[in-house]
Amino acid sequence: MKIYTSKILEQIKGNYIVGTLETDPSKIPNLGDSLEAITFSQQMNDIIFYVKPLSQEPTEIAELSQQQLNKSDLYIGFASKSIEWPIDFRYGNDSNLIQRRIDYLKNKMEGKLLLFNPVLRQQESKERVHKNLGEVTFEGDYISGREYIAVPRILMSPEEFEDVLLSEKPLNLESYNHAMPAPLFLLCGEYIYGNILDNQWKVDSSSNESARVIIASNNIKKVKIKESILNENICSDRGKIVFIDDQFIGETVSDMLNFEGLKIGEWEEKDRDSDESMITKEKLHPESADANNNEITEIDFIEYLEMKAYKKGLVYSKEDLINFHTSLKSSVFTILSGQSGTGKTQLAILYAESLGLTQDDKTVLVLPVSPSYTEPGDILGYLNPSSGLFVSAETGLTDFLIHAQNNPKQTHMLILDEMNLSQIEHYFSPFLSLLELNEENRRLKLYSSGAICHNNQVYTSSIQLRNNLIIVGTMNVDETTKDLSDRLLDRSNIITLRKQSFSIIKRKLEENKKIELNNQGAEDVYGQMYIDWKITSNDWSHFSEVEMNFFDQLDSLISNISTQKGLSIRNIMRMGLYIQNLPDFKEDSDYIIDRSKAIDLFIKQRIITKIRGSIEEYEELIGTVSSNDEIPTGDLFNLLSDRFVMDNISSFVVTKEELIRKARELGNYGYAT
Repeated sequence: MKIYTSKILEQIKGNYIVGTLETDPSKIPNLGDSLEAITFSQQMNDIIFYVKPLSQEPTEIAELSQQQLNKSDLYIGFASKSIEWPIDFRYGNDSNLIQRRIDYLKNKMEGKLLLFNPVLRQQESKERVHKNLGEVTFEGDYISGREYIAVPRILMSPEEFEDVLLSEKPLNLESYNHAMPAPLFLLCGEYIYGNILDNQWKVDSSSNESARVIIASNNIKKVKIKESILNENICSDRGKIVFIDDQFIGETVSDMLNFEGLKIGEWEEKDRDSDESMITKEKLHPESADANNNEITEIDFIEYLEMKAYKKGLVYSKEDLINFHTSLKSSVFTILSGQSGTGKTQLAILYAESLGLTQDDKTVLVLPVSPSYTEPGDILGYLNPSSGLFVSAETGLTDFLIHAQNNPKQTHMLILDEMNLSQIEHYFSPFLSLLELNEENRRLKLYSSGAICHNNQVYTSSIQLRNNLIIVGTMNVDETTKDLSDRLLDRSNIITLRKQSFSIIKRKLEENKKIELNNQGAEDVYGQMYIDWKITSNDWSHFSEVEMNFFDQLDSLISNISTQKGLSIRNIMRMGLYIQNLPDFKEDSDYIIDRSKAIDLFIKQRIITKIRGSIEEYEELIGTVSSNDEIPTGDLFNLLSDRFVMDNISSFVVTKEELIRKARELGNYGYAT
């Protein structure tokens, strides 16, 4: 008998298989007190159950002969090792408790899909090996005859992923390590990649036990699958690996790959050659659109913004651009976060320029925040009691806000650069109190209305903050900056820009270096249309009953830990605004964030940002992981991985990525940020 090393046995346990109970008595081995799928075994002194696999098995297990496995391809589960019993089933009279547990398992397992870790146990003395199960998770209903393909999910943008493929760099296929056969399909973003040959894969043991390299990737193709259709054919989603219906991926997806699949490096905008790339289309010219603006859309504006970034040598993901645009429309205050040098301030400035805003005409103000700012007067100014004059701060903010108040039809943008160099809640406190009020109630007080001010014709006692005001903050996270309070996080979207790979930046800039950006009249039109694009009404009916029930569950989990960090009424209203302000995308457009993705992004940016603290406080909610292969077992991750939630609301890819990051911090440092 072949003897397996402890390393191989551990690798086998690091994977997942989907299966279901074997109900055919003729296939059940005689190990229990009865030939039932779930039974008690006097010999083992445990409840045992038999599961047949419905997805790929580790290579070592698949290669074992039927004789070595006691003439059975079933996995044998021991309840004491695989089942986490509810409190009601942990104690009681022995015989009564056994039957109650069997009934509980039958109710949970019969006719259901089961997700489990395979365990290979070997007895060298008897030259036997046994297929057992690790922890079992109960999934959805089992449809007879259906099988599934385990597909690794690549947690990076498709462009970054293809750059890795073309450069033959290692791919870290977490939850699908070297013990598994080479995958023939991969999922990245909205694309399924196929046409992969098993001999194209090389195991890269030098990196880790999950790293593989694809060689000669020119034959690989991809096809875009709508999230709703993909979710219909996924039976289990573990974040880094999904189980897709075998018939769907083996027939439907394979046919799509053959007939309409794009090769690596090709995109749906691939027809944008030197002539088509010229941003001189009639839609950007008011004069050729009869000045009625009917043909100009928000997507045109976002495309223009992206092209303008290319001309400045900057590359942003399309999702970040749409997310940023939608956030600005739906929230008075948006914060761009991320590593220094990723282009946060430049994106805000480019956005303002694309709307035709300039510092010369007082429609945009870039305010670099100083660590010395400790109170509102440092950025606004103060009333000098000796002279009776209001002295405006050198920042120019007061004059800028007055200009915005007096020109309500003209968009104005305030950019607070590196805003967390000082404590935001101190110098910016009046704004935080006002920004969530209706426009008519947003009056920023400069001084008491009864005070004597000789220049009150210029500087009135208060300024109205109108809907034409956009406020953007940029922030770095390092030892020189201040943490954000929950009060601030509850009032702003925190957008962390995705760091693009250097190869993608180089390729994008080379592809678009011949662009001629003729902006004659375009920015003026966008600036005029921007306010009309904004939807400002809050409508609770925008959410379905299913979504509201989910928000209640999410709030309950978080509020059980801290009542200050759950979902507030403000969160729900702002989420509704965010969804309503998503730009209408054109058919076959790459500039798309749909409803399910929007909910995912909003919860990550507005809710999960507030969950930070020690392992003692958050281990149950977030869970802990100590390696890249692990999936958090926290209550939040489990809720977001629920099949019903994923099918009817969102797959929560972005939010789960953030929870994994926080769980890793809890596991490694005992504190999540």
